[in-house]
Amino acid sequence: MKRTLCWILILGLIISLGMLGCAKKESEIKIGAIIPLTGSFATYGEPVRDGMLLAVEEINKDGGIEGKRIKLIIEDDAGDPKTAVNAFNKLANTDKTPIVLGPLSSGSSMATAPIAEKTKVVQLSTLAGIPDLSKAGDYVFRIYPSTEIGARFAAEQAFNRFKPKRVAIMYMNNPFGEAAKKIYVETAKEFNIKVADTESFSDGEKDFRTQLSKIKQSAPDVLFCSAYWGEGSGILVQMQEFGLNVPVVGEDGWRGPIADIVGKKGLNKLYFVDIAFGPEFKDNDVIQMFLKRFEEKYHKKASTYAATGYDAVYIAKKTIEAGGYSGEGIKNALYKVDYMGALGHIKFDKNGDNIGVKFALFQLNENNEGVLVK
Repeated sequence: MKRTLCWILILGLIISLGMLGCAKKESEIKIGAIIPLTGSFATYGEPVRDGMLLAVEEINKDGGIEGKRIKLIIEDDAGDPKTAVNAFNKLANTDKTPIVLGPLSSGSSMATAPIAEKTKVVQLSTLAGIPDLSKAGDYVFRIYPSTEIGARFAAEQAFNRFKPKRVAIMYMNNPFGEAAKKIYVETAKEFNIKVADTESFSDGEKDFRTQLSKIKQSAPDVLFCSAYWGEGSGILVQMQEFGLNVPVVGEDGWRGPIADIVGKKGLNKLYFVDIAFGPEFKDNDVIQMFLKRFEEKYHKKASTYAATGYDAVYIAKKTIEAGGYSGEGIKNALYKVDYMGALGHIKFDKNGDNIGVKFALFQLNENNEGVLVK
């Protein structure tokens, strides 16, 4: 009798522990994220991650999503499409997350888009700008606008500000750079401005003297340069060596720790387009609140990349609350999003592109901070 009672108690304990485990699982809402935290894209990925973690901390402190805490599952793809595919498959099929925040880069986002469609798991890319992502599927969205929008804004700003007669274009030999080049050429034609020379370079390239020599011979008034800051810093340094003293205009990839590399003279020539974000934008209370909270937590200033990660988590929260914890429900809710976030107004069109935010022209100061050009 005692032995039977003992076994009953043990069985009851096992059942109770199992129920406790289920309750714990059910008390969490899992959200996936694919971010490059190693490799050359880590300088972009780290602020995105920091913004996400701040949002998760705030939401969980405020009661989570419908009383359930967010569990953010982060996978590092190092900016590599093959690694991103493996990460997306894990998040979709093993972790069973109905939404993945990321990937960050254009190449990784294009690689994982077919998996998002197949598994019906929402892909909310963070910084991917490649125009082809607009056609990648019904479950594919992005927070940062298409490169087409940013490059066109950059071109128009340059034409109106510097009044050039001749321009040169230097671009990365990848989908992001090729998309920007196409827009610069088209916009120059619309403004009846001559494209004097077009040169490309590869990711990771360090010697740009051949391209810059040809560009100097073409005598442009402005150089459009679609680059990430790593290659871009080398271009600015070598431009000074060549005495190529013209404004350089590009997109947000230029935002990075280049001040000590290129010096004040190089910084003075660089202009880049990014989301209208920063302490100057006093009319957006969310921006001001985010800037304050981010600096309090991390003891450094927030960038648009950090704001992208922050908004991605809050958009996931809103769409899960509106559409339920399923890929289809989140997807349907995303098409109805009308949200004022740290990046500004966020609204998605029928292609999943964010068409709400505004752009502005910036320069970098000696602390590598974006300064609004008025």
